[in-house]
Amino acid sequence: METEFVETMCQLERFFPPALFDIMFHLPIHLSKEARLGGPVHFRWMYPFERYMKTLKAFVKNYTRPEACMAEAYLVGECVAFCLEFLKDSVPVQEAVNRNEDVEADRMVVEGRPLQKGIEVTLSDKDRDIAHRYVLMNMTSLDPFLEMHLEELQAKDARFARNETLLWKNHNENFAEWLKNKQIHSDSTDSHSKEIRWLAFGPRNVALAHKGFIINGQRFHTDAVKLKTQNSGVTYEAFSMCRSSARDMRQVADMLTYYGVIKEILLIDYHMFKVPLFRCNWANTRNGAKEEDGFTLVNLHMNQVAYLKDPFILPSQAKQVFYSREDDNSNWYVVMRAPPRGYHELETEEDLVGAPLHVQEVDDMVDEASDDDSVYVRDNCEGLLVVD
Repeated sequence: METEFVETMCQLERFFPPALFDIMFHLPIHLSKEARLGGPVHFRWMYPFERYMKTLKAFVKNYTRPEACMAEAYLVGECVAFCLEFLKDSVPVQEAVNRNEDVEADRMVVEGRPLQKGIEVTLSDKDRDIAHRYVLMNMTSLDPFLEMHLEELQAKDARFARNETLLWKNHNENFAEWLKNKQIHSDSTDSHSKEIRWLAFGPRNVALAHKGFIINGQRFHTDAVKLKTQNSGVTYEAFSMCRSSARDMRQVADMLTYYGVIKEILLIDYHMFKVPLFRCNWANTRNGAKEEDGFTLVNLHMNQVAYLKDPFILPSQAKQVFYSREDDNSNWYVVMRAPPRGYHELETEEDLVGAPLHVQEVDDMVDEASDDDSVYVRDNCEGLLVVD
């Protein structure tokens, strides 16, 4: 290696300017001799000592007594390490709990946990029915009953099978009463059916109003709290009925993104448990939201008449967003998204796996094998005859 590297350096000096050859280019000349005289590198490696000297230098607070600072800090570290080893098996230490953790939620609440003490509010019959209808339409345990009701409506009237708008309108209006009558005649007694029966029975008019709520590692507050952190902004992707285009007045089902602000956090009382709901003011999806230069802008000061019949969402459906005002005189806000506290974005499985491999079909392989022009014998090496 010594002789070959000297020759390599001479060859390099023929083509590259002398300014390129600094001390790092000259260093490998001595490495081979150093390995022969010194032996394995881990017996003479200085990097651990150099790194530890950096740690000792960080202990220095009084620069007139550097050695004393190092000695005192080293002694403190040794004492702390000894105490940790001694207390590890004798005194249990409870780990710090995330402030936005909702695992210690109230068992009476279906999901999440409220902040502070709630205030009792009385809902009107209209608000109670709207909230109850939304809960029934969005509870996972009621999905089989939703499909059953839609199938019954289509079988009952041929118009529902042809007109999807009429089908969903009748479904929204009559599903709560249909589910209640079905559960009255049901004789099942398991815990899952008891939950569905209480949902079908309906909530009380008295609910609890809270100013904050924690769900999925995120902390939400109502808009009235007026925090600088703006924890009241939410976005929600909903399966909704909308027009095909400005000219086509027929309605089709599609996914729409709604942006809004939390005005009220309610715990709807279903006698045996409570279901949380966010009452929100929504930006109009027609003329209250737009895209400019890659940013989403929403107008949060428009009339809420279009959303009076559907202002609620479940906390588990809400994703937190923040609004930055375009200027002081404008009603338009720029939507900004941020991950919850303590969240670290990791590589997804798709990123780690990479591009999918192309799997050749069996029929194609058979066709290629039958091609007489195809050659499957290597001609760059001598063959070996195998005798059975």
